[in-house]
Amino acid sequence: MKGCVSMIGIIIATHDHLADSLLKTAESILGEQQGVKTMNIEPGATGLQEKIEAFAKTFLDEVDELVWLVDMFGGTPFRYASYCVINDSRQYLVTGVNLPMVLQALVNQELPADELTKQLEIEAKQTIRRM
Repeated sequence: MKGCVSMIGIIIATHDHLADSLLKTAESILGEQQGVKTMNIEPGATGLQEKIEAFAKTFLDEVDELVWLVDMFGGTPFRYASYCVINDSRQYLVTGVNLPMVLQALVNQELPADELTKQLEIEAKQTIRRM
């Protein structure tokens, strides 16, 4: 709900059912979460741009800013979400979503979206290690 404290909405958008799985796993660790939704882009889906823009617009009625977490740069979820981000300064996007990124986003949801996305980019790179 809009008020004096900024509310950040998070949309996890991925190919197939990865988004639902990431959120379900994150909630098994952190408990049920508010202000987060998933979009699962099915193979062969049509009319996606309109659906995604409507989804974001409706969510922005509930929150002040949106952070899109998408699976891969250049993929279908990225392409459609990027149009939303380019056309609305209240929306931000980070690629390469994984479980550590989702957890970080959820526990830092009180941050302004610009600050949150910068932090996610830096921290996500640090979660990938070779041993």
